[in-house]
Amino acid sequence: MKRYIFLLIAAVFTAAGARPATPLTIDSCLTAVMDGNIALAAEKLNLSVAEAEVRASHIFNDPSLGVEYANNDDHRMQMGQGVSVELGYTFTPGRRGAAIDLAKSEAQLERALFDDYVRNLKYEASAAYFEAVKALRLYQLALSFSDSMDRIARGDSLGLAIGEIREVDAMSTRIEARLARADARQALADYNDAMLNLAVLMGNPSLADQFEPVSDALPMVLPEVDDATLIESALDRRADLRAALKNVDVAAKALTVAGRERNLEFEVALGYNYNTEVRNELAPAPKFSGMTIGVTIPLKFSNHNKGAVNAARFRKQQAEQQYAQARIEIESDVLSSLRGFRTSLDQLQSLDSTTLVESEKIYNSYLDAYSHGDVSLVELLEVRRNYEDIQKLHVESQCATSTAYVRLQAALGL
Repeated sequence: MKRYIFLLIAAVFTAAGARPATPLTIDSCLTAVMDGNIALAAEKLNLSVAEAEVRASHIFNDPSLGVEYANNDDHRMQMGQGVSVELGYTFTPGRRGAAIDLAKSEAQLERALFDDYVRNLKYEASAAYFEAVKALRLYQLALSFSDSMDRIARGDSLGLAIGEIREVDAMSTRIEARLARADARQALADYNDAMLNLAVLMGNPSLADQFEPVSDALPMVLPEVDDATLIESALDRRADLRAALKNVDVAAKALTVAGRERNLEFEVALGYNYNTEVRNELAPAPKFSGMTIGVTIPLKFSNHNKGAVNAARFRKQQAEQQYAQARIEIESDVLSSLRGFRTSLDQLQSLDSTTLVESEKIYNSYLDAYSHGDVSLVELLEVRRNYEDIQKLHVESQCATSTAYVRLQAALGL
């Protein structure tokens, strides 16, 4: 049973090592997301819908055509027959122009919303990419730590066989080796999940097994301007603020439309009628034709109800307040992102290469000392855990700093 488990674990690691992987940079990742993301493609259709709505708003009222036939008891009293044709058209002054302006503003709003969606998607994809990079590096570290503990455990088994170490020490290293293998398996699972999440953003989950992220060196430099300048720059660039401002314009145009709906409308009708000869002996009449023209004006008693206009006015006030809130949220987002990036960058710089090299030298020296019996297993394991913690913290800090940087870029609208 133990042999079967060992072979299964070896097969898992062998399969992982044999993963056919194409290097995936951050730029190629973002390109793949922009090209393949299904949600983005669906969101882009809103632009086509808005353009179609603009074309639809240009439509004119349809004319009406009426045909009427009259039979004045012609069969019995010979009072004649008649046919009339009427063409009518309803005029709605101001409504069409207001509807066109509203549709154009809504199309511009959809464009701003789409640009903001792209901004958020790029940030989400970048964060997912760096999570995958972190997961891969943590897996590689865990695999390295597992291999190291396996070597120690094999050496202790040999030492136990020749009587150089105690059985309890050999048992302890075997247990540590099993724990290290379990950590490596969990790290591999985390990496697979991270790659699957990234592949879903690319629009194809099967891509998770085809790529391997390659960390790019981002030019992570703090902007050399004050915070107020950064905030003003973000307010000029952010698509969500443009959307909030355009939403105010849409609400204003909708208020205009609501007002134009109350304008007086009228229908002009032009008619032609033809009557046959009346052959009745008491009241004969020749055949004749005639023209009619008329105007129909509805009595707008409904204008006393101003509910629709008031609702549109309240929506405009609401949009103005939402715009003011959007400015506040953008200022907060910029300041929060800037502080988060500074904190992450400071933490990463505190874990410089000297710290990493020194921790590795200490660990290797304790390994050598343990092989000669100069330090105990407890001391070795303590140093090993400190070394692992520093290595993991460095990887996590790199990922956190990269993520904080792209978050700052997104907050600035870049």
